[in-house]
Amino acid sequence: MSRKSNLLLVEEDLAVREAITKVLESEDYQVSSATSSEEAMLRFAENQIDLVLLDLSLGNEEGWSVFHALRKIRPHLPIIVTSARVDALAHSSASKANAILEKPFDVGMLLSLLRETGNFKALKQKDPEQ
Repeated sequence: MSRKSNLLLVEEDLAVREAITKVLESEDYQVSSATSSEEAMLRFAENQIDLVLLDLSLGNEEGWSVFHALRKIRPHLPIIVTSARVDALAHSSASKANAILEKPFDVGMLLSLLRETGNFKALKQKDPEQ
């Protein structure tokens, strides 16, 4: 029996965070959530995170800073970035994300991307070069 994938959800909006958490838990993900970059880094340190779903709009904070901090700690960590702001998704770092999802997004598309990203994670873990 395989363990649940541990997903870090970084989302400032409470209603969106609760809705996504409910969907992900129903799909057998173990969800840790954060509302800021500081909280995201704390949750990442506290938990064995397999995947990250990162909203780039974190109030006055720039979500790309969380992206880079997480990638500095674990370069092959699968990260899906989301935003309702197209300009945020056009950032020069966007090509380094495993996937980009514009809000509002289709839940089926999110789940499909998470499955694909989870498969990427499994391949990276098996690769002795990484």
